[in-house]
Amino acid sequence: MKMNLSNLLKESRIRKGEEDKKQADECIKAAERNIKVAKKLIGDDLDWAFSVAYNSAVQATRALMFSEGYYIIGENHHKTIVDYAIIKFGNKFKETADLFDRMRKKRHDAVYFSAGTISEFETKGAIEFAEGLLKRIKDKID
Repeated sequence: MKMNLSNLLKESRIRKGEEDKKQADECIKAAERNIKVAKKLIGDDLDWAFSVAYNSAVQATRALMFSEGYYIIGENHHKTIVDYAIIKFGNKFKETADLFDRMRKKRHDAVYFSAGTISEFETKGAIEFAEGLLKRIKDKID
């Protein structure tokens, strides 16, 4: 079954409300800040640099959600955020969305189970992904 916003609403993973431009702007600022921090951390701690880059993508997607009046409810917030991005950007985003979901899982493992497993290549890729997603979302919001 193809995932769509109706599914997320029926599954009580999101709710529809008022658009919140102020909250969207705050998330954009957080996403921009996180990219800067991730770049600074790359020489010191790859796990945290990766995690911060991933968080930038999460914040950017939250900005899109707030700008469209959608709010996360229920459990598994990060999975819902990734699914929302997949829905909003469709098939042209599919390969990128798969990367976003792999980043979600990799960050979870690095934070909770196996520190020191993220490579510099993966971290640089995560930062590049976050920058691209942020740009795409800023273009969509503006």
